[in-house]
Amino acid sequence: MIDFKEIPHSNNDTWEQFARDFLEGLGFFIESPPDRGPDGGKDMLITEEVVGKLHRYRFRWLVSCKHFAHSGSAVNENDHEKNILERVKGFRADGFIGFYSTLPSSGLNLRLTQLKNNDEIRDYRIFDGRIIENHLLTKGYSQLTYRYFPASHKAIRPLHNVIDEYVELKCDACGRDLLAALYEDDSWAVVAQVPMYEKDECHILHIYFACKGQCDKQLENSCYARYRQVTNWEDLSDIASPNQYLQRILSMINQIASGKYFYSEAALAKEKKLIIALAQKIFREVSESERARLRELLAFGLGG
Repeated sequence: MIDFKEIPHSNNDTWEQFARDFLEGLGFFIESPPDRGPDGGKDMLITEEVVGKLHRYRFRWLVSCKHFAHSGSAVNENDHEKNILERVKGFRADGFIGFYSTLPSSGLNLRLTQLKNNDEIRDYRIFDGRIIENHLLTKGYSQLTYRYFPASHKAIRPLHNVIDEYVELKCDACGRDLLAALYEDDSWAVVAQVPMYEKDECHILHIYFACKGQCDKQLENSCYARYRQVTNWEDLSDIASPNQYLQRILSMINQIASGKYFYSEAALAKEKKLIIALAQKIFREVSESERARLRELLAFGLGG
């Protein structure tokens, strides 16, 4: 979904800058940022604070950035990542991070595993293209995607924070984030209601979110055992389209205004959660000033 070839093959500086911004977004401290000139085998040094039960310490990572998306070549030890141990020790780093737009070779993976198993380095991590893409799509990295991959951003409309933090939409059975999973398979999640009809009134007793199949069946059976009512449902991917999203909200307003539809407190809370979570996919990017204003409204109880 993310076309890493939007960064030119000849411009490794931009790939390094992207890596810096990406890792900083994950919470790392950029100790030594990318720069031009001889780097001694490192593109940057980053640190994180590791907290244990009795102490905390700084863990330093040596980061190596390789951008081979245009050729599709794997990153290998012999040609691209020579002398890993010497480089890690030379910069007094604890571990090694490979930040690659493609994949590491099996030989490089084996070498890194051996270094860790032999306690020559404390740890290693590989951010390959697929792992990077997953973060860009699902973790509130929309602004970063827009800055470095504008064409991909326009095509996929990645998730972005509407309020201060990303809001997950979890399956009520297994806990998987259904909103993030829309980018993997848009046909496997449902939003289900448990309605009870009395004369010309409808009471929405319960709402659940579920993966299709076993999770949905488990929750459906549980609801029937509790309420003795049959559920109705919609595909989450349908509700996630802008026109259906708006239609659902307007329909709920009209139903409540009619005086014949009633939502339990728990069901209404679920509807609010659904509206907020899907807004992260459907709405345009929210500016910091707009987000600050929303915080003010919520503080005064005006945001629902």
